[in-house]
Amino acid sequence: MKPATLWVALISLLLLAACSKQPQWTLFYYPDIKMPDIKKPDIKMSDIDKPDAGKPEIQSQLTEQPDRYHAIAGYYQTLQQCQDKGRGMQRLNEGKGSFECGHNCRLDDRDMIICDQWHNNGP
Repeated sequence: MKPATLWVALISLLLLAACSKQPQWTLFYYPDIKMPDIKKPDIKMSDIDKPDAGKPEIQSQLTEQPDRYHAIAGYYQTLQQCQDKGRGMQRLNEGKGSFECGHNCRLDDRDMIICDQWHNNGP
């Protein structure tokens, strides 16, 4: 392969890679619900040795979590784009529903969606 052809191929590859930036924000839209206030379980160090320490609280809070997997409504480069789209979806739904934007979301080993950061936006 000629050096000039190699350089053209390399530059083309770099330009293509630069244009395919991964989206960082995921929009989760819930058309019929208000976002629940989900708290982390409050477990004290003294309760750790107890066999059922905090389990009822954890289980009840897990059942309160919204179905985020089926609520994914798009992927965006910026938080502002994600929030704008969520507000637009609320307007189309006559002001009903709520949404949240998650940063760098992924599935954990239990197929639960985890994100580095959450921004909740209620009605």
